[in-house]
Amino acid sequence: MGTLSELPDLVKAKDIKPPSVIVIGQTVSLRQRLNWYETKPLFGQRVLITRPYTKDYELLESLGAEIYEFPTIKTIPPDNYDDLDQCIDRIEGYHWLIITSANGFKYFLERLLYGGKDIRDLKGLKICAIGEKTAEIIRGYGCRVDAVPDEFNAEGLINMFTDMQRSTDETGDSLSINKLRFLLPRAEKAREVFPGKIRQLGGYIDTPVAYKAVKHEGHAKRLVRFLKEGKITVATFTSAATFNYLIESLDEERLQLFKNIPLAVIGPVTGKAVTKAGFKALIMPQKATVSAMVEAIASYFIERRSTL
Repeated sequence: MGTLSELPDLVKAKDIKPPSVIVIGQTVSLRQRLNWYETKPLFGQRVLITRPYTKDYELLESLGAEIYEFPTIKTIPPDNYDDLDQCIDRIEGYHWLIITSANGFKYFLERLLYGGKDIRDLKGLKICAIGEKTAEIIRGYGCRVDAVPDEFNAEGLINMFTDMQRSTDETGDSLSINKLRFLLPRAEKAREVFPGKIRQLGGYIDTPVAYKAVKHEGHAKRLVRFLKEGKITVATFTSAATFNYLIESLDEERLQLFKNIPLAVIGPVTGKAVTKAGFKALIMPQKATVSAMVEAIASYFIERRSTL
């Protein structure tokens, strides 16, 4: 706020860049009364998200933060569906269908329908969903979700099924992993931790490719400008792929700009990818979900603001 003659110096002092708006006249005197937005706890924070925007990020916006969307990956169909189609043809032979993501279920369902089947053909098949969001999407199609592991990763799956086997052994029931057949439609490049453990325990598992996660070829010019000007205050990564594809998009000089901002990751697997590249994840929630990561980001900045 100032007089017309003071504006040039104020613009320089505040480092105001275009585009901008100038308000002239009596309305300026209402600034303090109308200045509600700048009092929000996350005002001034610009959050980089490296995946498509979802409602999970609304909390940050409601607290005054600005979301800058720069997706680094996109999902596309695999080169062919041969393996997945063969598994769907013998769907009645499986005991468990493991769905690791919304994309996994989307592509699986498309091929199920393409093959002349529908959700009635899943009768008798138990469904396990990784994460509550994935479970909600599956239920939206009228399918019951029989299990959701406490940890939304391969280790959580292993713990859940080994605990199930342990409990059935104690009660004398017949359930044993070496008697079970699993179907795990998944991304082209995925970890072998869970399939390896199932095979080690004597179980049978098919892991057909349902989709591919590939690098999203976006223009990084605006992102680099924001980084140089210090206008990205936290960067978020929801998978190792979102991080790895980002660092592939930037040269070494530009990557160093990320050393100056907090990095938020969805869980330990993504955190390991960040650490391996020589960076540090300052924000990581206990539960590996986007909403939990968003809450952790909000807490981080609110606590930081209270100490200033």
